Amino acid sequence: MPLYDPAQHRPLAAPAWSEHSARAAIESIAGDAVAAYGGPERLWPNALDDLEDAPDVPYRNVYFGAAGMAWALDLLAREQLGPELPGLAQLAGGLLDGFRHAPELVELAPAPAPSLLFGESGIHLAVDAIGGDGDGGRGRGGDHLDALEACILGNTRNPTRELCWGSPGTMLAALTLWRRTGEARWREAWLESAEWLLSEWRETVWIQDLYGETRRYTGAGHGFAGNAFALLSGQDLLGGRATEMVGRVAAALDALAVEGEGMAQWLPLVGVAVGRNPVQWCHGSPGIVTSLSGLPADERTDGLLAAGGELTWRAGPLVKGVGLCHGTAGNAYAFLSLHARSGDERWLERARMFAMDAVADVERRRAAAGCGRYTLFTGDIGAGLLLRSCLRADPTFPFLGQGAADAIDSPRPELGMTSEKGSDE
Repeated sequence: MPLYDPAQHRPLAAPAWSEHSARAAIESIAGDAVAAYGGPERLWPNALDDLEDAPDVPYRNVYFGAAGMAWALDLLAREQLGPELPGLAQLAGGLLDGFRHAPELVELAPAPAPSLLFGESGIHLAVDAIGGDGDGGRGRGGDHLDALEACILGNTRNPTRELCWGSPGTMLAALTLWRRTGEARWREAWLESAEWLLSEWRETVWIQDLYGETRRYTGAGHGFAGNAFALLSGQDLLGGRATEMVGRVAAALDALAVEGEGMAQWLPLVGVAVGRNPVQWCHGSPGIVTSLSGLPADERTDGLLAAGGELTWRAGPLVKGVGLCHGTAGNAYAFLSLHARSGDERWLERARMFAMDAVADVERRRAAAGCGRYTLFTGDIGAGLLLRSCLRADPTFPFLGQGAADAIDSPRPELGMTSEKGSDE
């Protein structure tokens, strides 16, 4: 069985890496996004192919809306890698009201979604990072943080059991605030969701009740890997239960792997060997590697993750685009994760080659379309964030890895007693 479809990929076409060219490309991508901003009402032009038959209305969610763009542009501007977005505070301050006034994706989630990537929780988290609540953000207060806590708690038992809509995503929001503030309410919110998620883990992977269908996905976007990432990122909060959880994740990584010629792939659906074998962050090897690179060192685990990276490299950049979710930029984070895990400079070099290829692809597509693509997870800004990560040799996946990164980069708050309610059976 082929591990990937060559028609979904193309040869690498990357100019040489240099810090100067990387910084210039970030400035260009961010500058184009700033120039395309239409103000707090119109926001950015939609990438309408993200949704079939989507109305041409402004979106505010993190995945393909204004919250994700504002978060990314603010991050780059803070580090003097891109221009500041004029009116950023006004934009951030109005995102939540705008979302509540015009709920999004109600055909998929029949209430204003509390989810991380498509709903209110992610907007709250972006606003907090930007400081749009008027007190400088950074978790120091604001009514929006109380509302975020309510969203997280209200999403604890979301039947999707996946990262985009379900509690694994909102767990990452809770973890980010816990790392940033040390406030017990965020630790308890993470634990409540984690305990339910563990109790629902009855087979090799979780079962997703998603878009009217019941499936068993393996990948980072909608399945096992994304759930495992949320648990691994906060494993220090689980106390003695972390060891069993980590062991189960490593065992599933092994059980689900399909290997050949020094490569490894993870099919999108458990037990389904026909159909597409995508090599993307959302489904396939890159997202598996990125999500599970925090597993403890072990010969079998190390070999599988490296083989997943090798498949990502041999397959090459994606034809469909440059984005984080299902594009070249997202795939390159697998290389950055392997570099951080192993110290092997080859992986950093490969990430940088993919990054420069993504820049060239952005320029080709922008010239053909007459404009850029302005979304965090499917647009050009993902290539800019990848370049930033390559400059820093930082494997932190944009937006999703904030809590995990803070755990590494910052002193950890005093943990105190962890909750023991619930079960991970």
